[in-house]
Amino acid sequence: MKIERETWLDVAKMIGILLVVYGHSTEGPKSITFIYWFHMPLFFMISGYLFKPVNTISELKFYIKKLTLRLLVPYCTYLILFSLYNVVLQLNAATFSLSNLLDEVGSLLIGGRFITGVHGVFWYVTCLFITQILFSLICLYFKKNSTRLLIITSCYLLAHFETIKLVHEFGKTTFNQIAIPWNMDVAFLAVFFLGLGFFIKKLISSIPNYIGISCFILSIIYMALYNLNKLDYHLSLKYLRYDHLFLDALIPITMTIAVFYLCQKISKIKMIQSCTLLGKESLTIMYIHIFANAVLSQFFDYGPLFYTIIGIAVPLLLKKFIIESQPSIRPFFIGLNAKRRLKVRTA
Repeated sequence: MKIERETWLDVAKMIGILLVVYGHSTEGPKSITFIYWFHMPLFFMISGYLFKPVNTISELKFYIKKLTLRLLVPYCTYLILFSLYNVVLQLNAATFSLSNLLDEVGSLLIGGRFITGVHGVFWYVTCLFITQILFSLICLYFKKNSTRLLIITSCYLLAHFETIKLVHEFGKTTFNQIAIPWNMDVAFLAVFFLGLGFFIKKLISSIPNYIGISCFILSIIYMALYNLNKLDYHLSLKYLRYDHLFLDALIPITMTIAVFYLCQKISKIKMIQSCTLLGKESLTIMYIHIFANAVLSQFFDYGPLFYTIIGIAVPLLLKKFIIESQPSIRPFFIGLNAKRRLKVRTA
């Protein structure tokens, strides 16, 4: 049972990362709008499904240490390398200046929606880091699931107060210039999806046919209504584009459950099982796919299909033949392992 569960989770992460890469391959709402409706909530719900609450302050400290080493070490490594690449490009184009460098360093330190280009997807890592710590604190100090659910629902409402009230009050352009480090404000919405993945874990682990099929039908209805111009809905966690109090929960949740249901049905297919490597290496693919295409697109002109193939193949090849083959650099790209300090009792 455990193996089956892990397999469908890897399939879900595989589908999710394929959609992330394809979603960055092209412009235009018709091709990417549906993907953005659910692909980030899907990853947060998976994190919630795998989440294990901490019960003491000591466990919380170790958990934060583990998250820091596993998430922020690769984050800093890729951030520095890709920034050096940008500096080299500017030097070659004779556009390098100290003021531009300082501006970029400032943006990188703030992170979140302030970084774009080859760093464009990095917001997710820091947002996930903050979200997991936030939910850990909720679980540590509030033991009843009913209270925890009330808190994450309040976070969901607070997130929408920001996008519906504050963004409207200040104006979107002005508000997005406010330096909120690491998209910490997005964590209020993300913790709702992460917490939901935790609370409905039993349901998600084996989705009944009537729920899975219903979610599939609803997903098709959403997309049909959008194509018929009967539904004007968009979602972007990074850029605070969530301003529909009801649909921002309904559409991402039902579409994510539909994907989970599909993954559980196809996870036993041997051909699919052999592709789950994509799910296991989703973070590596996430970090590198935009950079790989930014480099190769300077020499070749290609469309979304080849963008997606390159965005998947190049990170996997780099991981296997460079990162994995060099033990000295490997931890900086895939994260370090946290070790607990053992207390030695003395007589």
